Amino acid sequence: MSREPELRPVPWTMSDNAKGVAVVIAFLIGIMILTTIATVIIAFSLLGSEAFLELGADGIRDYIASDDFTKYLVVVSLVGTLVLEGAILFTVWRFSVAKYRCGWRPLGFRHFKLRGALRLALVVLGACVLVNFLYAVVVSLLGAESLEPSPLPFDYDPGGASLALLALVSLIVAPFVEETFFRGFLFTGLGKRFGYSWGAVLSALLFALAHLQMAALVPIFLLGLLLAWLYARTGSLWPCIFTHFAYNSIALLFMI
Repeated sequence: MSREPELRPVPWTMSDNAKGVAVVIAFLIGIMILTTIATVIIAFSLLGSEAFLELGADGIRDYIASDDFTKYLVVVSLVGTLVLEGAILFTVWRFSVAKYRCGWRPLGFRHFKLRGALRLALVVLGACVLVNFLYAVVVSLLGAESLEPSPLPFDYDPGGASLALLALVSLIVAPFVEETFFRGFLFTGLGKRFGYSWGAVLSALLFALAHLQMAALVPIFLLGLLLAWLYARTGSLWPCIFTHFAYNSIALLFMI
């Protein structure tokens, strides 16, 4: 039986992890509320006060879901996501770097062996692509189209500014911030308390739930497990960030 990868010691505790998760949830709820308010304000501005009030609750809901308004909804959602990612990074800094004055190195920003890490990263990426393919096949065979993962929570083909913003969020910001939080901060803190296996499972579960896509819960959970393994094997967060970037790049290309 192969030994579990060993995690490097970190100064923060499970209590710091719990506080970090609570703060992120609070930020998420706040940003969702602000995003909803911003959406209504934009609809009010576009329609005018009289037309907006004449629609009623059902009419407003239908208008916001219409093709004409979806392009504005995409931009609002992506801006909200950018703000949330910034809040997540701040949370990591607050409960690790700032609290223990340890710098960013314990979070995984270390040197690594390029050739070995690249080989492992490609294995993880290939496994993730295979899992997504098999998951899509199973969903198709079951006739459960509602379980098919989608990059956006609504049907829309982004272009122009919205596509550029989507690329910024999914290819640059999300891989860096999410790997820092879920692998660098949560996985190591939970692993310190519960051991490698439970640390990987719990951090991967939180990673999957954080994406708010029940349809993609299984593949995202498995992605989180594989990224935790990659982090433990390489001792660095950079291979995880690269793999996350490559995974999102493939998803974005398929969407386009």
